[in-house]
Order: sequence, then C-alpha cells, then structure tokens
Amino acid sequence: MGRLRGVATLAYAAVTMALVFLASLPVMLLTGRGDWPMRVARVFWGPSCLRLAGARLAVHRMAPVPEGPVIFAANHESALDIFAVVAAVPRTVRFLAKRELFRVPIFGWYLALGGHVEVDRRDHQRAVASLSAAAERVRGGLSLMVFPEGTRSLDRRIHPFKKGPFVIACQAGVPVVPVAVSGSGAVTPKRRIEVHPGTIHVSIGVAVSPAEVAGRDALLAEVRRRIIEMHRATGGLGGDVADAVAARGFEGISAPLVAPASRR
Repeated sequence: MGRLRGVATLAYAAVTMALVFLASLPVMLLTGRGDWPMRVARVFWGPSCLRLAGARLAVHRMAPVPEGPVIFAANHESALDIFAVVAAVPRTVRFLAKRELFRVPIFGWYLALGGHVEVDRRDHQRAVASLSAAAERVRGGLSLMVFPEGTRSLDRRIHPFKKGPFVIACQAGVPVVPVAVSGSGAVTPKRRIEVHPGTIHVSIGVAVSPAEVAGRDALLAEVRRRIIEMHRATGGLGGDVADAVAARGFEGISAPLVAPASRR
C-alpha cells in the first residue's frame, strides 16, 4: 500500500506540475515573472500532494517573517519536504537549482521562466560567480528557499550545512529564516518510492540577520543551531551542534519537483 501510494503521489506531483506550468506559460512569457505558478504551488500543488500522500501538515510559526527579501533555510528529511515548505512558508519563494536541471526539457524551461536561481557547481570559480549573481537577485527582492545540507538525510538527523546559501545572505545583506522539518523522513524514507500516513511538522523560526553575527560561518552555525532546536521540539532527532560546516562545496540547493530531486 505504501509503495502504491508513493507511485501515485509521484505521478500526481509530476502531472499537476506540468499542467500548472503549461497554464502559467502565457503569463510568464508576457510578464517575465514566475510568481503565479509558485502561488498556485503554495495554495494548491503542495497541499494537494501532501493530502494524496496521507501526510498532515502542522505549521509552527515562532515569529513573523521580516518584510522584504529573505532566505528560508531548511533541513531536508525527504522528497515531501518540497511540498511541505512551499505550503508552509508565508511567502512566494524561488529555489536554488543546480545548473544541470535547467538543461532538462520542459522542467528546465519552467525553472528558467519561473525565475528560479541557477547555481553552476562545475568548478570553484563558476560557483563563486553564480552565488554572486544569486545575491544580486535576492537584493532585487527575490526570496529563496534553500536546503543547506545539499541532499536528504538518510538517518533523519540534521547534518552539516554547505556555505553557499550563507554566502548569498551575507552578500545580499538579507536575513535568514530557520525552518525545521520533522516527520517527513518517516512518511517517505529516502531512496524508496513509498509513503506512509503521518504528520510533517514545519517550524518557522526567528530570522537571523548577517549584521547580528560575525561573518558567514557564524551565520551558518546560528541558523543551524536554531533549526536543530526546533527540530527536537517537534520530535525530530536534531543533530550535532558542533559539527556545523560541511566540506567545501556549494550544494545547498534543491529544486521544486519531486522527480528530479529524488535522483540526487
């Protein structure tokens, strides 16, 4: 039953996202913006995918989200996190997505037209340049959703964070909002196309401004500490607070679709 529900959820997510993209295409081409499909994702696509998966969404807001652009940084337990955070955060966001996904037919067109932010990870120099370009987009008013672990957790614990999203926050001078997701790893385990009924908790914490801390690594550590604290408060396993920074890399990215994300 779990596998059948998982296949049905995956197929539904892919088909409905394609339909939203096609319906949004004239608007995106005329306006050059992807706000409308992301609003549809927030009010319909994300919640409906969770309902089909048998997952109840419980949202815990610790403080109002600051005005203006922000970066939402979340831990990553399962593929369902995409639906959960899109439905839970009170802002129309874009995702950081690796450059390769922009080359996928149809899906890549949606990412480009929808205004999602491309990160080129082929080498350090390209990665630095793409992060600077992302920071410019954020300064211009774009709010981002990022998963700084860079991939989904196998053991439901919170692992070290990549520095890339915090480089963007410091360069753009915008606050980072900690987001803790717990329970989704039990609903759908990584590397298995199956889902089981359960509750996914999404906690939205107090924002951290780069001006409040001493640099990028301190920003990363404080955001991660708050995510671990909220994760444990909703039944999650948390993580090692001292082991904050991951090995060098810029993978703190994801994409707003379950099918490509599940192959990472």
